[in-house]
Amino acid sequence: MSGQTLIFCVGAAKSGTSWLQAYLRKHDSCYFRNLKEMHYFDMLDAGGSDWHQKRQARRLVELRERLANHRAKEDNEWLPVLISDIEAWIALFDGINADDAGYLDYLGYGRVEEKIVGDITPSYGGVSREMLKHMATLAPNVKFIYIMREPVDRLWSGFRMILKQQGAEIMETHVARFLEDTDDNIALGSASDYRETLEKLLDVIPRENLHIELYERLFTQEALDRLCAFLEIEPIPTEFDRVVHKGQRLGLPSILRSAFKNKLEPQYNFVEKFMGGLPPEWNEKMVNV
Repeated sequence: MSGQTLIFCVGAAKSGTSWLQAYLRKHDSCYFRNLKEMHYFDMLDAGGSDWHQKRQARRLVELRERLANHRAKEDNEWLPVLISDIEAWIALFDGINADDAGYLDYLGYGRVEEKIVGDITPSYGGVSREMLKHMATLAPNVKFIYIMREPVDRLWSGFRMILKQQGAEIMETHVARFLEDTDDNIALGSASDYRETLEKLLDVIPRENLHIELYERLFTQEALDRLCAFLEIEPIPTEFDRVVHKGQRLGLPSILRSAFKNKLEPQYNFVEKFMGGLPPEWNEKMVNV
């Protein structure tokens, strides 16, 4: 039986989870694949879907071409490992059939020396209670991390990423659908609902196995000290100003911020009750709304 700790970071989307994985990957006590977001449990929870596998197959083509054309490909260490990790994951999981033993082996559970192994997939915050309970019982020591970000800022960051990847017309369509309650984008909708996710987590795991942090405080030594204490590892030096997956620069019009805030009011209300008051960093964002 492995003495490792298995961790899941289950969201929220656009709340610094890529930066967090980059930090943990550099830690000598942690083992993480270059591939982020396995989408193992959410695909199974949906009844099986090969959507993510097809997406990764397309990504493989792009990455192989990128490596072939890289001006320093002989010295590039990141791309070959990422390509290998994706190839191994596609070969293991078809998106439909469960293979928990294979999944744990892929994460390194029981076969690497590092104390911490895990999976950072924000959309796991949207899976069912039953699936979260299953995740929590995969190993003797399982811990969860959940990062919350000021709701409007998190939402707008998601829209800006759509702008960067798909263009203004698609982004504007998603904005309209969100305001009309017709958008099914899980990174923007219910899977990032703080109340729903936290209530499910606290229903299936002990409170001491859940670490909650704010995005607005994540990039500080104090936050990393709290996280590392939770994981029972020593903090390591890092670059707090390093940006991962930066979205398109675009200011948020005040009228749209107000509309978003009204739609997200239940999230503010829940966090205020849950934490005994809204975080000061969030209140500052809302001064002029």
